[in-house]
Amino acid sequence: MAKTRSRPLPQELLKTESRSAAHVPDIEAKHVLDVYDSIAPHWHGTRYKAWPRVQAFIDGLPRHSVVADIGCGNGKNMPACESVGFAIGSDFSVKLLEICRERKFEVFAADCTAVPLRTGAFDAALSIAVLHHLSTRERRIAAIAEAKRVLCIGGRMLFYAWAKEQTSGRSGHIFESADVFVPWHLKMEGEVDLIAIKDTLPAAGSVDEEKKALVFDRYCHVYEEGELPSLFEAVEGLRIVECYYDTGNWCVIAERTS
Repeated sequence: MAKTRSRPLPQELLKTESRSAAHVPDIEAKHVLDVYDSIAPHWHGTRYKAWPRVQAFIDGLPRHSVVADIGCGNGKNMPACESVGFAIGSDFSVKLLEICRERKFEVFAADCTAVPLRTGAFDAALSIAVLHHLSTRERRIAAIAEAKRVLCIGGRMLFYAWAKEQTSGRSGHIFESADVFVPWHLKMEGEVDLIAIKDTLPAAGSVDEEKKALVFDRYCHVYEEGELPSLFEAVEGLRIVECYYDTGNWCVIAERTS
């Protein structure tokens, strides 16, 4: 597999105003939300079912479980959830949610740090490939705390986030620092006026005329070993059940205890 080399993020771009964790910083608005709204149909074509260990977690839930898929994207995990019970999905990309609605899933728009769901109403929560798009430690902890809030006592959550260590990953990425821009290439077919398109692109987009492609820089924070569970340890009322590495991701299963 050809390796995709990310670019280290200029640190000045991570400077944020002193606001609540529920405030979406500019780096996430421009280099996550705008990017996924721009690439949603193309991204959808590359993500079509739950990964095997995510599927295994879902299959292990009690029958008739109610599952919150927080950061559901195009809904690729929701059929698996519906096989054991009922799923509600949320995401902050409206374009991805439009794909979910076409697939008849129950979804709504929300930031993962503040979802309008009833406290203690869910048996399980998923956060798959979401946490690596959050740009501050405070927002990462807030996202975990929010997933905990919606769980009933004894309910479990599964989080996946990109690992800096990609020795056995499938992504083909090389990460040279923890905070990076990861390019997404959208190849244009047929006769296209790339110069005209360039003027319509969001801040994260550019044109690669040689490859006849649009390039979108996605913000990611990739996790070193031990970093992800340390975020869970900062949230009271959670017990870490399992930490593991799976195909380029650090993963945590945690249970709400209080």
